[in-house]
Amino acid sequence: MVKLIELIDDFQLNQRIEGKKHFYISLCTTRLTRWRTYVETEFQIVDLEDVRPAHIKSYIQACQGTGKEINSTINGSIATLRVFFNSLVEEEYLSEHENPMRRIKNLKEDKKVIVTFNDEEVSRILNDVKENTYSNIRDKLILIFLFDSGIRVSELCDIKTNDVSRKHILIHGKGSKQRLIYISKLMRKYMRKFEAIKKERFNHRPDDEVGEHYFLDQSAERLSRSRINQILKEHCRRAGVRKEVRCSPHDCRHYYAQKQLRNGIDVYSLSRLMGHYDTQITSKYLRGLEQEDILNIGLMTSPLNKIKIDKNK
Repeated sequence: MVKLIELIDDFQLNQRIEGKKHFYISLCTTRLTRWRTYVETEFQIVDLEDVRPAHIKSYIQACQGTGKEINSTINGSIATLRVFFNSLVEEEYLSEHENPMRRIKNLKEDKKVIVTFNDEEVSRILNDVKENTYSNIRDKLILIFLFDSGIRVSELCDIKTNDVSRKHILIHGKGSKQRLIYISKLMRKYMRKFEAIKKERFNHRPDDEVGEHYFLDQSAERLSRSRINQILKEHCRRAGVRKEVRCSPHDCRHYYAQKQLRNGIDVYSLSRLMGHYDTQITSKYLRGLEQEDILNIGLMTSPLNKIKIDKNK
């Protein structure tokens, strides 16, 4: 008999060895521990061999019964359980047929229309930031990154100086997956300004006292997620952004996706740029587009746009 608590500890260790991010490991551990506690309390199950699909379904139903979790949140727990049991199959603790998650499906999620920034609001936000100090220029570049690359806030914090090249930036994404994002003309313009003032700002410090990350706080250390949230919210408030927009960095990601779709990008290319593992995740951003936007995209990408017709024939 193999104890669930031991397998969860081993799973956590494997994630560390694979280089998974601390936040992701902590989230998985919390979800698995919560599930283990439930099956032990409700069914007195402590060993892997005793787990059945019915116990998984009972846990899902219990999560629904609290009334505090929406389906997308519960689906996150289901995803973690699926990864956990798939790893046990790979390590031959279970056969594929014995995997209790084999036939467990995700819950149906409500299809909500994503409300995000409009162009006027983005313009007001960016123009609200002054350009006379290190912090000002840094903050403006951060906002440009969020709106012009669709980068996640955690990915932005993790950018290191060595990740930045002339034409693109190496991004360390979810699940330790890497991807490249382009550097637009506007990004490049403000990156030059930022890099010059950053050099001047920390020129008096020894190299070993300056953090390796691209965006640094006043102490020359990695900028935090909470500080970036504060920067965005402050300028959203001053720019008079609509109340229905949450003004979070993830809303900048929504703006980026919908703007790219309006400009005619295909869903597959967008999914690669955003670091999605599945185009179905990317396609949800289509729900925020108006019918007129869809028609305009179709017009721009019409198959016969560049086909020449010989009038004589």
